[in-house]
Amino acid sequence: LREAEARRRVARMEHDLGVARTIQQALLPRAAPGIAGYEIAGWNHPADQTGGDYYDWQALSDGTWIVTLADVSGHGVGPAMVTAACRAYMRAVSAQHADLAAVAGRVNGLLSQDLPEGRFVTMASVLIRPGEGGVALLSAGHGPIVLFVGATGEVRDLLPGDLPLAVLPDATFGPAQSVTLGRGDVLALVTDGFVEWARHDGEGRREEFGLGRLRDSLRRHSHLPAGEMIGAITADVRAFAGVHPQQDDLTMVIIRRTGSAQPEPRTA
Repeated sequence: LREAEARRRVARMEHDLGVARTIQQALLPRAAPGIAGYEIAGWNHPADQTGGDYYDWQALSDGTWIVTLADVSGHGVGPAMVTAACRAYMRAVSAQHADLAAVAGRVNGLLSQDLPEGRFVTMASVLIRPGEGGVALLSAGHGPIVLFVGATGEVRDLLPGDLPLAVLPDATFGPAQSVTLGRGDVLALVTDGFVEWARHDGEGRREEFGLGRLRDSLRRHSHLPAGEMIGAITADVRAFAGVHPQQDDLTMVIIRRTGSAQPEPRTA
């Protein structure tokens, strides 16, 4: 009877986790955003049934878009609940502000009231105006953020300029970085589960995929459509790791500039 009861509890817990995963996955965007001059794709795969990463995009009333990727410290059910709150706060606050620094400050205050000490959120937000090559980028402690420059083949890191969210309740953020994207340029927002996925050699030495391999992978696959680019980079990471299992959540957003660096003419 005790064994049967234990099996019943395990089955119930697995069912509840499955429901939680279904709900969390349903909160992710169901279709790519239609932003003139851009191709955008996102992908998420938690390490457990639920995870602490999420991505989102939202059209604002002035015609701009905010693209967001966030990583809550830890993974599992607790961080999954925080991602839902974080997404809700971002959507509500973004509807009132188009300034990334103001949005981050307000969301930081809200999360600071909710989260216990030691829990925090790293977040990268990109403000895009359709048809224009200049975007605004604000990183609240988040990395990696990698930029591929199509004209030169250069790949460089864009470093975070602010603290993670919920570290200090009265922290100020910004101003956002201005990033100019020309045709063929790719901005990749990535969670650290990619670069920290490690393998071990026969002597037990640990080697992570790392930022260098991420940059090389982005460069090699930069010609692909955004969604296929994510798949190809993920395949490179899995091939590197081999039999060693995924240890952290994986989330990536690819923003590819398909128009010129100059604003397209606006029609009356």
